[in-house]
Amino acid sequence: MMKNLVLGLSLLLVSSIGFSQENMSKPLTGVENTKAYKTIDLIYMDKDLSIFANLLTLSGLDASLKMTDRDHTLFIPTNEAFEEMSIEKFAELTNPENRAMLVDFVNRHFTGMKIDSGQLTASKILDLDNNERIEISEVGNTVYIGGATVVASDIETANGVVHVVNDVIKISK
Repeated sequence: MMKNLVLGLSLLLVSSIGFSQENMSKPLTGVENTKAYKTIDLIYMDKDLSIFANLLTLSGLDASLKMTDRDHTLFIPTNEAFEEMSIEKFAELTNPENRAMLVDFVNRHFTGMKIDSGQLTASKILDLDNNERIEISEVGNTVYIGGATVVASDIETANGVVHVVNDVIKISK
């Protein structure tokens, strides 16, 4: 029963990956006042962020994010960002037996301080709350964090800021 549930959830989440860049509008543009919503509520409002939103829920960290009033930053990969991830890797990540792996993955996209795009470009390394480091670089007007391009930045929420990225964040060793 549990294997069927994991397989079903994995297939449901993976089925929404096939979005092309042309079909994706700028993230969260349909929300008029993003500051009126907590970060967790805001990300559920954009279908192009649904895979990460579902991973957040599966990890159980959505409850903590919903309850926090503390400023934070969330780097949210678009659905398209998951296209490079194999179905096997995605199934492994979403397997309930690997919850710690999923929590680590989600935490890689979160920091407990509010960081706007100006602070990102002024820094070369971002130290996360879990003692991991992410490289930041800038080429022209494009900012890269952990190998992902920031495609929408400085989306203010009631309790933090969101930056949308086009890939999953990779940590530095």
